[in-house]
Amino acid sequence: MFSSYLENPVILASVTSILYMVQEGEAPDTRLGDMAYMDEPRVNCAALPSHPHCNCTSDWLHQAPYSCMAGDVDHALSRMQAQLSNPDYAQFLAYMCPGHRAKGLHPPTGTDPTICPRPIFGTYDDHDYSWDNGNKRLPRKDDVKQIFLDAIGESSTSPRRNRGRGIEWKYTLNKGHPNKEVDVFLLDERYNRDTLPCHIRRTYCEQVLSSYPHHPRRAWCNDFLHGGELGKGSCCIKDDHIYYGWCMQESNKKKSLYKEACDPRSHQFGTRSLIVDSKGNLVEATGSELLDGRDESSFCDVLGREQRLWLEESITKSTAPLKLVVSSSVLLGDLQPQMCDWNNEGTSSTCMCSGDDWECYKPAQLQLLHLLSTAPGCVVVLTGDYHYSDIRVLKPKQQVYSKYYEDVQLSYPLFQVMASGLTTSTGANFSCDDSRRDTTGMREGGPCSFVRGPSFGMIEVNWKEADPVIRLQVRDGKTGLVRLESNLTMSSCSQA
Repeated sequence: MFSSYLENPVILASVTSILYMVQEGEAPDTRLGDMAYMDEPRVNCAALPSHPHCNCTSDWLHQAPYSCMAGDVDHALSRMQAQLSNPDYAQFLAYMCPGHRAKGLHPPTGTDPTICPRPIFGTYDDHDYSWDNGNKRLPRKDDVKQIFLDAIGESSTSPRRNRGRGIEWKYTLNKGHPNKEVDVFLLDERYNRDTLPCHIRRTYCEQVLSSYPHHPRRAWCNDFLHGGELGKGSCCIKDDHIYYGWCMQESNKKKSLYKEACDPRSHQFGTRSLIVDSKGNLVEATGSELLDGRDESSFCDVLGREQRLWLEESITKSTAPLKLVVSSSVLLGDLQPQMCDWNNEGTSSTCMCSGDDWECYKPAQLQLLHLLSTAPGCVVVLTGDYHYSDIRVLKPKQQVYSKYYEDVQLSYPLFQVMASGLTTSTGANFSCDDSRRDTTGMREGGPCSFVRGPSFGMIEVNWKEADPVIRLQVRDGKTGLVRLESNLTMSSCSQA
């Protein structure tokens, strides 16, 4: 949960992540993703290894036994229905939308204030998108999208339901209260996400294919390096060819396309499909030159071009003093090398990101960080996914970040609150090992200041102060006591 108490509550919620904020007259709830693990079997695969849900043929979408049901719409629907029938969740709905059952609505129309005085809204992450670490290749993704929107009670006439687009949206809280509005930007980081950049898992997959014939990720790696629509590998090659290739050549820095292809701070960055031709020149891609027939940008993308342009226009024009950007994937992730998936020989490979967070998509991450750091007012990023909770902040002129975020010129501190997870099954009791220790100073409470076990996030805004105070909190999932807190004032977010 994330929450804001002093004048008004707002709730952003899921099984693994919830944001709760108090605000004038309403207490909205927003799901941050992984509301239901729709890609996982409903049987115990250790006890029933021959069950069809645990014994699939591995490919780029399915790995036995944990993701045999990825992309199965009927299975996804049954998993979501089971989640909605959970007694604890039913109690939560009764609080958010009292009387909705008497009106025959289950789930209720979450954003209708006549039914839900504490509105419900949200965005999915990978598991409630029906594919672990999923991207734009998911079959029937429009059908999966409808299941999630049904679950949170999105109106049947909502534009978010339109086919061919993601579920990104903006909600305004405290609407009509000058200088007290809060804009909530819900991002869709699945529908148009490119596959992982090739360099992120190339070495790992080469090792799997050359040395481990029975590795559970072998089919996925073969597709990653050699499959895809064009048979040249499904991995995204754009970052390798352009951002870490063409852009690194000193002779190209004075060329006309340099800013568009290489500078995440430029408004032109990623607005066209660009490729490096056989002569080493950067040109606009057309027709059969497009790497997968529908590329929209010059870098490996998470949001897609239309969503990026929408977010840039919407957040720049927003007059709300506080802006909450809901990112289901972690924006400020763990910067040290991560351990890749364990293989069946009991060894593992070291990789430079989790395989799903924004750190894997560096040019896209820098572009988003630059946009958020230059937006007017206070911007706070809300996220989940990692199964533990913490608060991280990037501050201006902190050289410790420079080698990771050299293209971001911060004008004021940019906070990220990660709340994950709320249940005992998702809130793990992790130790402060090398993969979770913060070595860059992004955690104000020290390198091991994260919350293990069930927890939720809360945002408290005291609008009565002359300079309103925003309290960012992580609270214990059982007692509700504050475990972590960072404070900022509205004036501290002024442009330098």
